[in-house]
Amino acid sequence: MHTKTLLCSLLFIASPAIMASPVYQPKSPSTSHHEVTAAGVGLVAGTLIAGPFGAIIGGSMGVFAGHQQSQTETITEQQHFISQLEQDLELINTELSQSKLQISQLEISQQQLQSEFNLSQQAYDDNAQQFIDSYQFDVYFLSNSDVIHSHAQQGLLKLAELLKNNPDIGARIDAHSDWRGSNDSNFELAKTRLNSVEGYLSLHGANSSQILTTNYGENENINNGSWGEELFYDRRVSITLSFFGC
Repeated sequence: MHTKTLLCSLLFIASPAIMASPVYQPKSPSTSHHEVTAAGVGLVAGTLIAGPFGAIIGGSMGVFAGHQQSQTETITEQQHFISQLEQDLELINTELSQSKLQISQLEISQQQLQSEFNLSQQAYDDNAQQFIDSYQFDVYFLSNSDVIHSHAQQGLLKLAELLKNNPDIGARIDAHSDWRGSNDSNFELAKTRLNSVEGYLSLHGANSSQILTTNYGENENINNGSWGEELFYDRRVSITLSFFGC
């Protein structure tokens, strides 16, 4: 009796597949392997226990049990995925905190360097201003001559290099002569001396835009009326420095 019932149940299970075999039936996406397996097990168990009616109930219970198992696995996978995301998020937050700390430390270092730079720049400006304010270089000439002495050439070379490397510094050149001779001849003589000094600076790298020249001739000599050697100091070209805009 049970053997016949079991055979009938198996035939009942297989009959839908046999009847449907000529036509393709797409698998329902909601039916998992666990549901199908559990349904088959439930059918067999129900048949053995309660006959055909039990097969129907057993198959239904098998489908339900398989569905529950499938949901459990899905939830477990989702929990694992969420846990992994939480770990990744925690790692990113840690790295972000470390990056913020590094940025903060870099900002502090930048402020310190900026402060040191400002102090150094101020010290440089102060020293440069003191040097410029105190700088005066005089080039002296023999009577009726515009030839620059070799000793004076060394000083002019250093001045030309200074102007070349510091385009914000300007040189003021004032030419003078002693009082002997006519005013016109003394003016022309002072002019040739002025041109000699300016040309020497330009030849060795100074920009002409950095040079301001003034020819006084005999009008501002020191030893007017004297005939002694002190007239040597009136035959001069005087050079002073200044910052542009100062």
